[in-house]
Amino acid sequence: MSDRPTLRTVAAEAGVSHQTVSRVINADPTVTEAVRDRVLSAMRLLDYRPSAGARALASGRTEVVGLVLPHNPGFAFSNDHLIRLVQGADQELTTRGYGLLLSTREVPDDPSSAYRRFVQRRQVDGLLVEAGAGGESLTVLRSAGYPTVVIGYTAEDLVSVHPDDEGGAYAVTQHLLALGHRRIAVVNGPRENGLAMAARLRGLHRAFADAHRDVPDDLMEHGDFTAGSGYAAAERLMARADPPTAIFAFNDGMALGALRLLRAHRHALPADVSVAGFDDTEAADLVDPSLTSVSLHSVDVGRRAARILLDLLDGRAPAQREHVMPSTLKVRASTAPPGAAR
Repeated sequence: MSDRPTLRTVAAEAGVSHQTVSRVINADPTVTEAVRDRVLSAMRLLDYRPSAGARALASGRTEVVGLVLPHNPGFAFSNDHLIRLVQGADQELTTRGYGLLLSTREVPDDPSSAYRRFVQRRQVDGLLVEAGAGGESLTVLRSAGYPTVVIGYTAEDLVSVHPDDEGGAYAVTQHLLALGHRRIAVVNGPRENGLAMAARLRGLHRAFADAHRDVPDDLMEHGDFTAGSGYAAAERLMARADPPTAIFAFNDGMALGALRLLRAHRHALPADVSVAGFDDTEAADLVDPSLTSVSLHSVDVGRRAARILLDLLDGRAPAQREHVMPSTLKVRASTAPPGAAR
């Protein structure tokens, strides 16, 4: 006799009828939030997993959601922010009895390849799409009418979820200005992430404006989110006749590359140059000096995006198209007043 929990054991644990458990599993909108939370807690406690096959037969769905990371696999699976997005989405989908099918860019020079594969084969009920490929690729999904939630920014008429990039960049810049820095360099990200990078630049410019300071426009470099590009950008910045006293890189990878360049050239950190990043990756707290960065709460972003997509699949359209999640500045040892005591 099997010891696996059944619908009725979940019902007994939650103190509801087995019909109510079934309604929760099938996302019946008439179930109250309190009852839904009680049933889901009982399911987690008993490790009860609904039969995806039975649900698919009853609903005509695959009970699978696709998640597209339109990057090459080496980058996608080494990027802490992207991994946390996947983690959050998977947590939410598992709670609701859905599976997750993950895809990265299939064709190196064609960001749309993964989108087209999902649409043409109808392998999933809906898609979560990280917006790294840019808006053009998303036209494939919009024109197909596929249920889609974009994780990041999009100019398309699609629901999106993204962190408060502008607010995060404002907080970093305000922090550096308050420390006394005036020549603050920026290492911008790649053009395909243009909308997110534009939001971060708006935050930086707003902080300078609020401090009644002019942005040093001669201190802008570009990278591709890798440590190598951050190293090269910092090398170019520090070779200038009037180098910066602080470097704000638009992701942690580039910030870590900048730190490596500064150490290689024997700059005292942060006495000579402060460095700040963006993403608050695991490495930010491990590097020496530990890196000031912006936490995007990526797991929460992934969870929210998955929750909105499941609501769309159940016929519940969100109240707004764009959902902005909070970001948090984490001040660590890599930033200090210019010329601080060594």
